[in-house]
Amino acid sequence: MSNLTVKTLLLARHLLPISPSNTVLDDHGVVVENGRILAIDSNHSLLKKHPEAVQVDLRHHIVMPGLINAHGHLAMSLLRGLGEGHLLDTWLREVIWPLETRFVSPDFVAAGTRLAIAEMLSRGVTTASDMYYFPEVTAAIAAELGFRAQIAFPVIEQRNSYSNTADECIHRGVELNDAYRTAKTIHLAFGPHAAYTVPKDTLTRVFTLAAEIGIPIQMHIHETRQEVRNAHEKLGSSWIEYLDRYGMLVPELQAVHMTSLTPEEIQRVAERDVKVIHCPYSNLKLNSGRCPISDLYSAGITVALGTDGAASNNALDLLGEARLAALLANDGTENPSRVTSEQILESATLGGARALGLEAETGSIESGKAADLIAIDVDNPGLQPLFDAHAQLIHTAAANQVSHTWVEGKLLYENGSHIGLDVNEVVATARTWRDRLST
Repeated sequence: MSNLTVKTLLLARHLLPISPSNTVLDDHGVVVENGRILAIDSNHSLLKKHPEAVQVDLRHHIVMPGLINAHGHLAMSLLRGLGEGHLLDTWLREVIWPLETRFVSPDFVAAGTRLAIAEMLSRGVTTASDMYYFPEVTAAIAAELGFRAQIAFPVIEQRNSYSNTADECIHRGVELNDAYRTAKTIHLAFGPHAAYTVPKDTLTRVFTLAAEIGIPIQMHIHETRQEVRNAHEKLGSSWIEYLDRYGMLVPELQAVHMTSLTPEEIQRVAERDVKVIHCPYSNLKLNSGRCPISDLYSAGITVALGTDGAASNNALDLLGEARLAALLANDGTENPSRVTSEQILESATLGGARALGLEAETGSIESGKAADLIAIDVDNPGLQPLFDAHAQLIHTAAANQVSHTWVEGKLLYENGSHIGLDVNEVVATARTWRDRLST
């Protein structure tokens, strides 16, 4: 087991630090101690400078920062595959919300969260943002497993199994933030569902409190074309204009989905330094619309990637999202390199960290950052020959070849085995929930 507490050398065939340079360094490695990155250098130099260090031979691997899944609903992994073939509104109202009313509980959230984290660790995800009921359960499980998580605690007006009012949501969320204020791997955020479901007065309170406490806000914005049309009919403007009118387009806002944007709205988002989280698979699966990330990149906007929940995806495979994001961004442009693999990989790592406000802690292999790292075994037929590592990571099934996943230097996944997580029990519990949900 290769926990990176004592000084350890990860000696890689290819090192992809993402920053300060998003280039592949051949025969380079990283030295880690007490869960923090000390330096990167050539393998030869590392061995010469640190002869006493433990060595991990990864000379058939790409070593890179852990992937960051910037938006999801982890417990909804238990709803994977339900309600196929519906548009978002029908899917929510006729399938998901009735099931949630009947079944969502702390036990449901615990089982779904464990299932989601098990899947993500095996696919190289070291950080995920969650927005769902009973956030204290998700936070506790992520902390127990050593997984890094942003917990965007829900702010919902309608009564549900978790809360009776938005005020209750806010009160419980602020208490949760206090409980994890000094935690290394648990980071809190406000999670108002959407501008069309949360009244202006409540949103105003959320943004005011977020500024006072110093935590971000994650919210669904322009999730579908119909949502945008409804806004124009109801308000005479888009939700982007509405939020800006009331001072809610701020750098701490993590805007999820962002389909159907006009050039003027893109410019406004850029000027306000709003962060955008792109969920391409979920958007396409629910026929919701497209996020114009090539235009967002051109405007200098931070773009992160998210899977959304497994119920609307159906996988939590961030490299799969990256592949789809790259293809969609260049589709119809007659320029297959308008958005590059380098840009997309940055969005899957450091872009996600920037969006979540965690760029000082994770997202790249740089001295002083946490050792949130993954190794991908490229010594297999699907990844050889290797001419362009960025493209290979994006346009192959590279997620299936993740061999190691570390968070804060703690090894959580190695060569098909989870450390500290009984996957047989997780899967058996998921099957039990399948039977209950089918009744």
